[in-house]
Amino acid sequence: MDNENQINDNPLESNDSKPTPTPSKTITDQMIGLTNQNDVNNILNLQTEILKKQYETNHMLSHFNEYSSQKYHQMSSDFEKHTKMLKEMKKDLDYIFKKTRNLQILLNEKFQIPGVTDQYNEEEEDDDN
Repeated sequence: MDNENQINDNPLESNDSKPTPTPSKTITDQMIGLTNQNDVNNILNLQTEILKKQYETNHMLSHFNEYSSQKYHQMSSDFEKHTKMLKEMKKDLDYIFKKTRNLQILLNEKFQIPGVTDQYNEEEEDDDN
């Protein structure tokens, strides 16, 4: 069979050796014609460098986060211990001040120092508020 005598089954294809360009192909070809290949290569190289820097930064931040997490857990346990100790100290000091105040009131009642009882009564009222 001869190539020229073959019947073309595709109606979009013509008998010419060149196929008809599609609109998307035409637009793509025009866009490629507008860009300079050196500019495209420079942009790709710049994007590659930026991507490498982002990976390095991400790696450093991951290490920093791990370190911070370890220190946070260590500090939080220390903080809990110190908070508990401070609460116990406050209870102890409140007990000591209460006993001291009671002793001062007893001593004042026994020795009757003028003006001292009024002072302790005012302090007790302030503590209640």
